[in-house]
Amino acid sequence: MRHALGGAVAALAVAALAAAALAVPLGAGGGPVAGASSGTGGSSGAGGSSCPVSALATHKGTVHITFWESMVTANGKTLNALTDAFNAAQHKVHVTLVQQRSYTTTWIKYQAGLSNGQLPNVVQLTSIDLQGVADSRSVVDVRSCMKAAHYKTSDFLPRVLSAYQLNGVQIGMPFAVSGPVLFYNQLAFAADGITSPPATLSELVADAAILKAHGSGMGLKLDPWHLETWLASAGQLFVNHDNGRRGRATKAVFDTATARKIWADLDKLVRSGDATTNLATGSAAYDNLLGIGSGKYGMSIDTTAVLGTVEAVLATGQYPNVKLGVAPFPVFRTGRRGGIEVGGSALYISRHGPPIDRAAAWSYISYLDSTASQAAWAKGTGYIPIRRSSARTATVKALWAANPGYKVAYEQLLDGANTYATAGVALGPYTQVRAAELAAEESMFQSGVTPAAALAHATSQIDQIIAQYNRRIGS
Repeated sequence: MRHALGGAVAALAVAALAAAALAVPLGAGGGPVAGASSGTGGSSGAGGSSCPVSALATHKGTVHITFWESMVTANGKTLNALTDAFNAAQHKVHVTLVQQRSYTTTWIKYQAGLSNGQLPNVVQLTSIDLQGVADSRSVVDVRSCMKAAHYKTSDFLPRVLSAYQLNGVQIGMPFAVSGPVLFYNQLAFAADGITSPPATLSELVADAAILKAHGSGMGLKLDPWHLETWLASAGQLFVNHDNGRRGRATKAVFDTATARKIWADLDKLVRSGDATTNLATGSAAYDNLLGIGSGKYGMSIDTTAVLGTVEAVLATGQYPNVKLGVAPFPVFRTGRRGGIEVGGSALYISRHGPPIDRAAAWSYISYLDSTASQAAWAKGTGYIPIRRSSARTATVKALWAANPGYKVAYEQLLDGANTYATAGVALGPYTQVRAAELAAEESMFQSGVTPAAALAHATSQIDQIIAQYNRRIGS
């Protein structure tokens, strides 16, 4: 899309860069966050009874609360519309949105607020921030709100809830959920004789070679999330203590035959020239998707959070050589009892302010996670509805009928096992861990380091990072 397309290219680039805020990022900070305590990693230390949801019924007047959110473009408009509807439907609670523009910005500002006292009542943070939030001991476990409200969770997708639990305690309330999928050009596949998208990593490697032989290939974003997802699809852990879900992680455990095979396949992809890499951050973050439009690539892996933006641009008709296909993330191997990790973000209730503010915050976030709201959210953004009842609404059925690609990520979360491996990794210094992971991966592609040596080095580096973090917070 970049060559000879002028303004259309700029429009897509701007849209893609705006969508970058919606993808699962590498994060910020890495901790320990200011004000962190020596918690065990299983609870935020907020106090399970600190969510007096019934207090709103007798409260006189309106409770005003603030929500630091991280949405932009169409996603921001949809969140504004839902919040306006909530504010108009009752007079007990009024929510003011404070847009932070990105998850990274939100997390940095929240960490600063732990020292200066400038905190919101509700904050939206990604899955990789879970342990850091818990270590800050600054939020109310939403489990206490659920108990006080007799709130039922059986309608939620189990893996979505598991993503924000530590030691079985629900710390955050899942909200904007995404997942990695395969984007591919159906026209390129048909022309090159590929009858179906790859279902496994091995098939991905083989199909990339076929595409390259016919003049395209694969765009491979350098995102550590993908290694973690391939491990999860194989039912394998990344760190000990059940991925940090049943006790604070103290060491990496991913240097296995499975991980060596994953990195060997990726190394083969890149060093053969069948795939070309780009970073997951910065101005090149969407080169993999832009390459599909230009014909440089026939496929790539990315988050469903960009699907709405990509389809909107393709709908302009300026890229007639692209017929977008969306397929499930190519798992490590079929038949393995794993599953795809949850991406996206959750809502956390801050302990900042009086107890009535927490009751008001719970009223708002339970509204955002209601059946109707999640259906509207999915329609307006392309995020995955996190309730089964939302998926059964006419709103979502119509969306999926018109745009089948939106349904793929939902079905991925229903498929496979719900285990500590598929819940994802809980780590305080997640940013540094992923940086070490990325550096080791790049050493294969750029310096010829063997996959086995790269994994061994990454494991050693990550063990040191985790140990240093745990010492700093006194755990």
